[in-house]
Amino acid sequence: MKSVLFSLFSSLCLCVSVAIFGFLGLAHAQTGKPSPQNPLQQHYEAAQNFQAAGNLQAAAVEYRQFLSVALHRVAIAHASIRDFAKALSLFDEALNLVPSDVDLRVDYADACRHAGDLQKAKSLADAAIEAEPRNAKAHISLGRTLQQLDRGPNVPASDKQAAIEQFEDAVASEPNFEHGLALASAYLWANDVPNATRVFTEMVKGFGASPEIRIQIGTAYAQAGYPEQAITEFKKVIAKDPKFPGAHYSLGAAYLVSASDALYPQAAQEFRKELEINPNDYLSRYQLGYIELAQHKLPEAEKDLTRAAELDPKNPDTSVSLGQLYVETSRPADAEAALRKAIALTTDVSRNHFQVQRAHYLLARLLLQSGRQDEGKAEMQISQELMQKSVLRNQGRDVSGGMAQPAPGGRSPSSEMTPASSQGALSPQAADAVAVNQVATFEAQLGPAIADAYNNLGAIAAGNNNFAEALDAFQRAYEWKPSLEGLDFNCARAALSAGQVREAVAPLQRYLKAHPDDPWARSSLGTSFYMLKNYTEAVQTLQPMESQLESNPQVDYVYAISLLKTDQYDRGVDRLKRLVTKDPGVAANHEALAEAFASYKNFTGAVAEFREVIKLSPDDSGAKYNLALSLIQLQQKDEAQTLLAGLAEKGWQDPHLYYTLGKLQLEAGNVTGAIKNLETAARMSPNSAPIHFELAAAYRKASRNDDADREMKLYESLRNENPKPSAEKPE
Repeated sequence: MKSVLFSLFSSLCLCVSVAIFGFLGLAHAQTGKPSPQNPLQQHYEAAQNFQAAGNLQAAAVEYRQFLSVALHRVAIAHASIRDFAKALSLFDEALNLVPSDVDLRVDYADACRHAGDLQKAKSLADAAIEAEPRNAKAHISLGRTLQQLDRGPNVPASDKQAAIEQFEDAVASEPNFEHGLALASAYLWANDVPNATRVFTEMVKGFGASPEIRIQIGTAYAQAGYPEQAITEFKKVIAKDPKFPGAHYSLGAAYLVSASDALYPQAAQEFRKELEINPNDYLSRYQLGYIELAQHKLPEAEKDLTRAAELDPKNPDTSVSLGQLYVETSRPADAEAALRKAIALTTDVSRNHFQVQRAHYLLARLLLQSGRQDEGKAEMQISQELMQKSVLRNQGRDVSGGMAQPAPGGRSPSSEMTPASSQGALSPQAADAVAVNQVATFEAQLGPAIADAYNNLGAIAAGNNNFAEALDAFQRAYEWKPSLEGLDFNCARAALSAGQVREAVAPLQRYLKAHPDDPWARSSLGTSFYMLKNYTEAVQTLQPMESQLESNPQVDYVYAISLLKTDQYDRGVDRLKRLVTKDPGVAANHEALAEAFASYKNFTGAVAEFREVIKLSPDDSGAKYNLALSLIQLQQKDEAQTLLAGLAEKGWQDPHLYYTLGKLQLEAGNVTGAIKNLETAARMSPNSAPIHFELAAAYRKASRNDDADREMKLYESLRNENPKPSAEKPE
């Protein structure tokens, strides 16, 4: 029964955090501009002023400050709707921009804690305290993290003390109501009721005994599992103000936490009193139906649970109870529908201490009784798995500093203790929808400014030749506002300047789509595809400007090679010939034409072009090697051997060279030279079957039969392992 109160109180956090987030985070929503005191506007305007004055270094600092604050706020917003994947990414990005921001680090720690990454939360909180030892918020964060790290049935006293000390440090640094409540709740978590009571007494003396304060103290007692003290506090509230919103509900819930069925009548009475004040209070209506169901007052329970379902149609708790009621009133079809609805509405199976487990169990029994054995067994299996998870989770109490924790940046602890009926709040599910929409609106409002700041940071970095940094900034700008004018152009230029060709393709494609007649964009995109060996795309991109390429020989060369690579031999060769004719002093054009001739077995043409390359670049070893290969095809082996021998003397490290040279020497009767070069090739490439084959033949001619036999065995072994012809053996 204890879980009921936990669920009811903790489910309120999001409801109220929506309203407060709307107040704090979206204060400028009506005008679309930050308020004059908003640090977002201050940093943004300072950055623009510095940039206009030419002080780019100071502008970059202010842009980073602006971005850190903006991303911090958006991260808090996503954490408030439990979108932790996005929130943590944004926190990390903001912290990278301004690592010295302690408040940012603390909020990041809180988000990690709520996301379940307790070690990361502890590390961040520790770092914040190291930077600012008297930062109360950091001590609270670390204390709550230590509590969750120490979850278990038998937490050592020393571990409890370590957590409590953090709350004590927070109060010592900043003795306000929020921190006092956190400290007292921590004492309750450690079962130290006297110290908790002492702190509560001091708080009442210091802050007064208003109903608002009393109800928070009572809530802290209730959540920590001390219903008697909670009941006392709630009664004091009612005595002072019988119509205080939420007081009767809180007292009724505390009666339920006492785990005594005998107190059901008192609890029901309090829920009815709350409904007299607020007839549309879902939680009181639901709890009243829950009690009536437990007391087997089925008509009354159905009436109240049905009304609760009308008030909050997306709350799975009501559907679970209605499913049980329909089972008890022998209405299997209605029961199955209600239980399936409860399961569908439960987005987090751990919600309300794995309450959905009961829905799966009841559904399993219905299915088995109706003869649907396979479906029933599947549901029963799910039920058993959830029960095991619940047992593991509940080996230690759920702790969060003795309090239900809201999402980071949401409500203060003082407001998070207030029951829903006192807030006139939306249902949790409705609040979720409102919160998601508000976060999307907030993000959309900040997006253009964030994109502009990143774009300006990128431009500043590019001006300093930090192109990789510039590219990162431009890409981040694109994430926030893809349509920002000039962004694709900037991103593409930075990517190309940084040598990250692949990253240039997407922005070039987008830019070219918007500017189809831009020759720079088209030639850059075509060249990028060429460099990525996507020759088909290169041809398709460059073809529309084919007639203009004669004025741009570098791109014309790219286009010609791409044509050759896509089997458009005649067109490619024609373009290369024109390039050679127009500027015969460019060795690369001759070499490309030579390779094109060789690939299509025009070895006479290839020899002529390779000779031109060597005239222009006498030290081009690759051209000499390829010339030798072409000469071999024309049976001009003496010259080929001379060329290869010259390369070997210079120590050219290519097994193909020594293999080819050795083979030529063997054919010419130079067995000694052949063996020497083939042995060199074998050392460089020991797994080449053709090399071992030729070496065996050379040994055989030298009457080194044992060596020849050894090489043949190696050859046969390698051929068996790899029956395909080796690429190392030239045709």
